[in-house]
Amino acid sequence: MAVQTRSDVRLTMAAALVSLLLTLLPIPHAHAVVVDDLYHATVPVSGEGEDALAEGYRQGLSRVLVKVSGDRSVADLDGLAPVLDDAGSLVDGRQLEKGRDGGDELTLRFSRAAVNRALADAGARVWGLNRPLTLAWVAVQDGGDRGLLVQTGESSDQGWSALILEQTASRGLPLALPPADRAGDRRLLSEVWGQFMGQVSRASSGLDHDLLAVVRISRRDDGWQASWNYEGAGIDQSRSVTAETPETLISEMVENWVAELASRYGVSGGAIETGPRVRLMLEGVASPGDYAAAKRALGQLNPVKSVGAVSVSSDHIVFELEYEGELPQLRQNIALEERFRALDQPGTGAGNAGDEEDFRTVRQTLYYRWQQQVAAPPSSDNDAR
Repeated sequence: MAVQTRSDVRLTMAAALVSLLLTLLPIPHAHAVVVDDLYHATVPVSGEGEDALAEGYRQGLSRVLVKVSGDRSVADLDGLAPVLDDAGSLVDGRQLEKGRDGGDELTLRFSRAAVNRALADAGARVWGLNRPLTLAWVAVQDGGDRGLLVQTGESSDQGWSALILEQTASRGLPLALPPADRAGDRRLLSEVWGQFMGQVSRASSGLDHDLLAVVRISRRDDGWQASWNYEGAGIDQSRSVTAETPETLISEMVENWVAELASRYGVSGGAIETGPRVRLMLEGVASPGDYAAAKRALGQLNPVKSVGAVSVSSDHIVFELEYEGELPQLRQNIALEERFRALDQPGTGAGNAGDEEDFRTVRQTLYYRWQQQVAAPPSSDNDAR
């Protein structure tokens, strides 16, 4: 007679759980970077008087609307004019401090639900917190010098790197440059300059990304020209722009990237969820009993209004929570439940360009591991027997 071990039992129970839920739920594969400052803005202000703060609120909200919608002209919509006039009512938090230049800077946090609602009412779209990561290979030629932009160690091209990172951050677009050890690879530089996508794609193996941008920047007459191939996550874009200054050049290039991504992954109208929701990815759920206990524990948290499973794989389950209040309050309540151990945000992996669902969701994802605690039963003579 075959003997079933505890390990066999656990595997059988886990398989039963997965089999049960797989009949109802899709399995997600996409990875995304969570842009956690999407609803934040820092703007210069002239003091802390009422008029100065009101103008700061307006400027800050305008920047947030651009980041969230992916549309740099969104503030011109008629439906958003009254919202901008009363921007202070959407502020959830603020901090006034001195900037690097000695002037006053106002850092603002706006209500995600209120911003999404305003965009929905105005007929604009919302591009969610989960956004694909772009790995940018950028070759710059200025006169007789040609170089590759990398994360650190640049010399004359330091300004270009800072400019690209600043522009993409202002639009809520996650972007990475290749590591510094690629700077001296002359063959790779030639492949980037020639925009040989196959070779550059192979060079990108092992580097986190969802999209590849292969960019060539050079002088043209009295200005600059940038040409690029932008591929991955459902995007295939080949374009070029010219401009008089590096700032305008990079701004126009990033605008092309963001506009296409937002049009593909943004949602609008009734698809925009204005109430606070979040997804929670839970590892370590090994049995139907674990699943039921975890769902019950989440449902009993004070801020949580509803909870349900939306996807499952062999090693984790994703729940969707509707909650009241702010996300930090929800995190604090989860921290009080000892069976949920917080995990770090996972990195973005390459090779998932065809998996797009994560980039369409407006919701953030939290990551935890389930640690079911089993109390030892009291000993008795019957147990001993």
